[in-house]
Amino acid sequence: MPLHRCAADSVEIPSFCRTRQFRFLGAFYAYHHSRRFEWLRRKLATLSKLDVTVLEIGCNDARSLDYFALPVKRYVGLDAGWRSGWNNGQAYGLDAARFRFQHQACFEFHQSDSPEDLQHIDGAFDVAILLETFEYLDPAALESYVSLISEKLNSDGCLLSTMPNEKGLPLLAKAVGSRLSGVRRSEYTPAHFWNALTGKMHKVPRAIRGRRGFDYCSMAGLVGRYFPSVQLEAVEPANLPLWLSLNIGMVASKMRLRTL
Repeated sequence: MPLHRCAADSVEIPSFCRTRQFRFLGAFYAYHHSRRFEWLRRKLATLSKLDVTVLEIGCNDARSLDYFALPVKRYVGLDAGWRSGWNNGQAYGLDAARFRFQHQACFEFHQSDSPEDLQHIDGAFDVAILLETFEYLDPAALESYVSLISEKLNSDGCLLSTMPNEKGLPLLAKAVGSRLSGVRRSEYTPAHFWNALTGKMHKVPRAIRGRRGFDYCSMAGLVGRYFPSVQLEAVEPANLPLWLSLNIGMVASKMRLRTL
């Protein structure tokens, strides 16, 4: 598989690297980051399988593997590797995944930022995982990704994804948290921020790669073209309606009426 290196603005690059420095809200940010993995754990626990084959896009350091109760028969992780390397002798990002699982013959890690790379992946998978990834993919390539993911899943396979809620009160809460924590977010103009805050997403231009203008409802609609069953649910806080949740979970199945 050919390797790709993207020269994206570092502000728009997703990563949770333990070498990053935060202000006093660092512990809260770490907790917020962990919620997507706890959601994944709950969804995986409902799978009625003895073992699973997994395709993950945006795998970063493959932290998701820590949340599998089922044996993983095969794992293929793809990541752009924009924030990957070594710091003071410690690997992070994609390099951390490769180092940690270097002796696992059934685990593969590929540097990739193009949907075309999915075509080179052999076999079919039970689960496709994209945690806070759709918003960082090139908007023009989103449908290609979804189409190819559908093709790579078994007939009873499912897609598990978490996405940010970038509109309304959750956006306001994130903007305030960003200011206090020093974690930079996608750049909004005042007009774009106001339109997103009031739910006028058609007036917020999508970032080439980033959260600005990302609409989880539109993403669910796109996924629904290729998956007969699509369910959305709140991730954090889990007991609130979707429009108040900071993150949204999506379960898409190739089998209609599947419940996870």
